[in-house]
Amino acid sequence: MNTLVTTQKLAKAANGNIEAFQSLADTILNATERLMALNIDAARNACACVSAGAAPLVEGDMREQFASRLAVQNQSLEQAADYFRNINALFIETQGEIAAFGTRQFDEAARGLGEFVEQFAHSAPAGTNEFVNAMKTAMSNASAAYESFVKTSRDVAETNLAAASNALQPILTAQASNTRGRKVA
Repeated sequence: MNTLVTTQKLAKAANGNIEAFQSLADTILNATERLMALNIDAARNACACVSAGAAPLVEGDMREQFASRLAVQNQSLEQAADYFRNINALFIETQGEIAAFGTRQFDEAARGLGEFVEQFAHSAPAGTNEFVNAMKTAMSNASAAYESFVKTSRDVAETNLAAASNALQPILTAQASNTRGRKVA
């Protein structure tokens, strides 16, 4: 009977690992698909900007032609900033999903180890209470350390996103004001 229970536990663990791997693979494939879509759109926009700016100068109002080319450059800068914002958001979202996956896996492993320690405590010889208590303390400390690591990683990612957005904002504001100033002139 004990061998049957062990075999069932192993089969259940194997199925759980397959499902976990499939979940992680789905997350990564989804992020890769979205990244490819962003890259294709960026390449398409870059080609459109290059072709619009590559037109030869013709006789006529040179200011208007230069203003038109400057507008195309400003548009390409805005598209580039938008692209990098989207890439950053995708990376942070994917990092969050992978961290949540890791947390679920860690919690499941901790739960399994906790069950093992409890079973060991019930069937262990006398005098092993200190060992069991040390194992429980170590598991508790490992859980706290992992939760702290995940929280710190999330905070760093959010700080980096805010810093990147703040760094791009003055550039976009200056470009927009330059475009408006030239249109008025």
